[in-house]
Amino acid sequence: MTTRTSNPTLSLRGLLDIGAASYTVVRHWPGEVIFYQGDDADTVMHIEEGRVRLSVSGASGKGAIFGLMGPGSFLGEDVLGGRSRRRQTATALVETELLVLKRAEMTRLIRSDEALSERFITHTLARKASLETDLTVQLLCSGEDRLIHTLLTLAGCDSRCNGRYALPKVSQEVIAEMVGTTRSRVNFFMGKFKKHGFLEKQGDLLQVIPSNLAFLRADSRAL
Repeated sequence: MTTRTSNPTLSLRGLLDIGAASYTVVRHWPGEVIFYQGDDADTVMHIEEGRVRLSVSGASGKGAIFGLMGPGSFLGEDVLGGRSRRRQTATALVETELLVLKRAEMTRLIRSDEALSERFITHTLARKASLETDLTVQLLCSGEDRLIHTLLTLAGCDSRCNGRYALPKVSQEVIAEMVGTTRSRVNFFMGKFKKHGFLEKQGDLLQVIPSNLAFLRADSRAL
């Protein structure tokens, strides 16, 4: 294995270039399907910029949102365990740029490059924790709290963050699908969030302000 000091500020593309890895760069537009559930799978992808929604559907036709992925995340990594078909459908929520590596190349890099292997393991552990959180929120939280969780995830932050975080331009219909509620309920709650400063309009963008969640929750408890 090639031993290199892991540099957290170095992008995955930088690591790949240093290691002379073979990869391609692909850009997807908002709403474009990156791959479908059941498609043949022989590549691993890495999100350089953008947001990707993962969804699954059953034989009955019922579907569910499986997760939201942002910059720094891998897609389709389960092919490394021997799977030959995609288990989810991946859709670009906003303009998204991906690095695409063949399965054999990614396997070689994980075995031979310590810095890249460490980056991949870190992603895998973070993804497991994120899935557990998403499942807990979906099963146990109210529609309002599920929406808060979804907006924080879309903005790439959490309730402990300070500052302002821009939301990608995603329609309320799509957000309602991710939350598991109706567009009218999303519109109602987002109006409430703006009133209490959790959401703020800046030009044509909405910003999330996590530090104002305390005011929102205090008001909810008072009702």
